[in-house]
Amino acid sequence: ENIKDAKEKVDVLIVSLHSGEEYVKEPTEFQTSFARAAIDSGADIVVGHHSHVVQKNEMYNNGYIFYGLGNFVFDQNFSKETMQGQIVKVIIENKKIKEIIPINIKINEFFQPELAE
Repeated sequence: ENIKDAKEKVDVLIVSLHSGEEYVKEPTEFQTSFARAAIDSGADIVVGHHSHVVQKNEMYNNGYIFYGLGNFVFDQNFSKETMQGQIVKVIIENKKIKEIIPINIKINEFFQPELAE
């Protein structure tokens, strides 16, 4: 109901979800069901975080789901996966999402994000 109410007041609705199993590359059943329910309720984009590794992205019912963006600034240098992340560029034109561009990043030895090559 909160998502439905919020959608009536905005042009583009982005829902942020802190969930998922740490270091697991696949989203949990809860992540999937919540993200899809959020889209069905009016969210345009659902952005997940908590897994500390990049998880899959999907298009669902004209909405965009980013289950786990991985790390952005974090000192977890014990694996390649925890030193990677993703940012999302959202281009909005005429109050609608025109384009979504996922951009991969890597965390350098100083734990700062850089664009991945």
